[in-house]
Amino acid sequence: MTLNAVGDLMLARDIITLMDAKGSAHPFAAVRHLLADADVTIANMEGTFTDRGIAASKYYTFRTPPRHAEGLAEAGIDVVSLGNNHAMDFGPVGLADTLAALDAAGIAHSGAGPDAVSARQPARLMVNGLGLAFLSYNYVAESTPAGPSSAGVAWGDAATIRQDVVAAKQAADLVIVSLHGGTEYNDGVTETQRLRARAAIEAGAALVLGHHAHVFQGWQVVGSAAGRAVIVWGLGNFVFDLDFEDLATLGPRPFQTAVLHFELTREGVQSVSARPVYIDPAENRPVPATGDRLREIEARLERLNAALH
Repeated sequence: MTLNAVGDLMLARDIITLMDAKGSAHPFAAVRHLLADADVTIANMEGTFTDRGIAASKYYTFRTPPRHAEGLAEAGIDVVSLGNNHAMDFGPVGLADTLAALDAAGIAHSGAGPDAVSARQPARLMVNGLGLAFLSYNYVAESTPAGPSSAGVAWGDAATIRQDVVAAKQAADLVIVSLHGGTEYNDGVTETQRLRARAAIEAGAALVLGHHAHVFQGWQVVGSAAGRAVIVWGLGNFVFDLDFEDLATLGPRPFQTAVLHFELTREGVQSVSARPVYIDPAENRPVPATGDRLREIEARLERLNAALH
């Protein structure tokens, strides 16, 4: 089977204005061909689909009208991770609306729920005869962990990740784990990231997908009990309302991203390749990287991956 993976989808703020004017799938239109050519495409949903709730007491809170969840399906996205520090931006009611909007759009999800048991449940898909289990966890402090009877996100301590991967593996051929952590705008991989990724791989995960840093952090191939595995330390941004002022202050790294394309069998990840993408500040959406932008992203990925080995 084949799988595409991309980073953060932040569909709030200026992106809402674009979707209202040009359609829910507009942010993805220029790269839809890169997303839709795999059996499964997964992304990190950085925000909520709700018109209700009270904003959490934090600097950034993201919400999008639930009607725009349809744009994910139109873009070819099949699964989203909710185990992050924005799934609870508008409280339990905002999360409930998000889950309902994703279900209505036919988008599978994991990493958040009305209680801890639900938040830790994998999203399951059957693809080409392979049973897939997708788990998602957050370990950024600015979030609300789910409790025994309270809504929130799946908290990603190493012991929980290990336990859940082992359990998911009993009923799946491949387990894929999304992990939300690391240091924002930093290329380096933290020891906390390493600890949690190792826990997932040692427990039998075939693929670990990281996000939160808002910059691409590279990937490496590793061996695991389940076969050949890959850890993607950070997928960076994918849809984010980054403008020319952000480019001037943050530099190009948050704009440089990729669609990662994987081939998987029961024995694990057989190949991984990158399709470079650039978040165009003029269009406010991702576009295929070309020319100098393409060469810069390719060189950056090569440097990052070389540093990890």
